Formats: sequence, C-alpha cells, structure tokens
Amino acid sequence: MYATKKVKQLIEDATVSLKLNGVVTEMYPDLDKDQVKEVSHFVYHRMNMIPVYDQAKKLIEEYVQDELGTIT
Repeated sequence: MYATKKVKQLIEDATVSLKLNGVVTEMYPDLDKDQVKEVSHFVYHRMNMIPVYDQAKKLIEEYVQDELGTIT
C-alpha cells in the first residue's frame, strides 16, 4: 500500500511543477544563459500536460479505493 499513512506531516501545497531551465542545464551544462532560456521556451510551448493530468487522476482513484476504502 502507500507509505503516506505513516507520514506525520502532509504537504500543504500539492502542486507539481517542473523547472525546465534546470532540466536543460542538467542535460547541457555548457549552454549559456540565453541558450538555456531559448531551449526552455521552446519546450514550454510544446509540452503536453494531459498525460500528467491523466496519471494524477488514476493515482488519486487508486489511493481513494485502496487506502480510504471509498469507491466512486
């Protein structure tokens, strides 16, 4: 089952975010600041967040059914 039941403190802000510039610099540390911005901008406008949303819905449903015993 899920480990969150043992956690004493739950997160207050459950926002999922991704800092694209961090990913770019991790993959290509030699790019300059402007190049990192350029690549990040390109990727930002082409990202598809629907798979992340669908994954979240599936995991929410699984957790509610398995851990809370509620079937919707």
